[in-house]
Amino acid sequence: MKILIVSATTLEIAPLLNELGVAPNLNHGLHKVHSINSQIDILITGVGILFTGYYLGQALSSETYDIAINTGVAGAIDRELELGEVVHVCTDFIYELGAEDQEQFLSLSNLHLLSEKDHPYTNLGINNSSPAVIPLLETLKQVDGHTVNKVHGCVGSITVMKTRSKAQVETMEGAAFLYACIKNNLPCVQIRAISNYVEPRNKNAWKISLAISSLNNFLIQCLKKI
Repeated sequence: MKILIVSATTLEIAPLLNELGVAPNLNHGLHKVHSINSQIDILITGVGILFTGYYLGQALSSETYDIAINTGVAGAIDRELELGEVVHVCTDFIYELGAEDQEQFLSLSNLHLLSEKDHPYTNLGINNSSPAVIPLLETLKQVDGHTVNKVHGCVGSITVMKTRSKAQVETMEGAAFLYACIKNNLPCVQIRAISNYVEPRNKNAWKISLAISSLNNFLIQCLKKI
């Protein structure tokens, strides 16, 4: 079994790296780890759609995998999600992808710029209808996500966002990961832990350490069962 784990930063998977005996200060790019049951490659992309697309494209052009896992923290739009909760993001889309027409937002679908060749990206975003089969995945809550270049942090933009998006979580890489993997017929899954609520920026309310701990505990247990 050959597994690719994709994270924007080493911070988000530091406990997993420690479990695998890998130094926590990895540079951006692909790093190989050999365990008893599996070969695990770690891909550190950097934050955002741009870097994720580039480094993931490099990795998938040079290696083949049985499973890819995108992991990291996420902001919760849905207040029913708890800080520190680990979730499975099943659908995702790029929130800003489109055009403004005065006060109206026009999606690629509105602009007639989506076609069959863009599958699996549709007017509803990307649906990971056949996620990678990994242990314990069924224990996670399934959520919808959207991917942004700029995380929301003020009342005005959050209010607008909630009228346009039904997403429950917000990340900066998820849609790029799902699109690349599904295009390459690579079974994949996006697993995130809630570090904060999407609200006016308030770092005192963030629970990043809790989210990272919960996330990595889940990942380690999964990998032990593969």
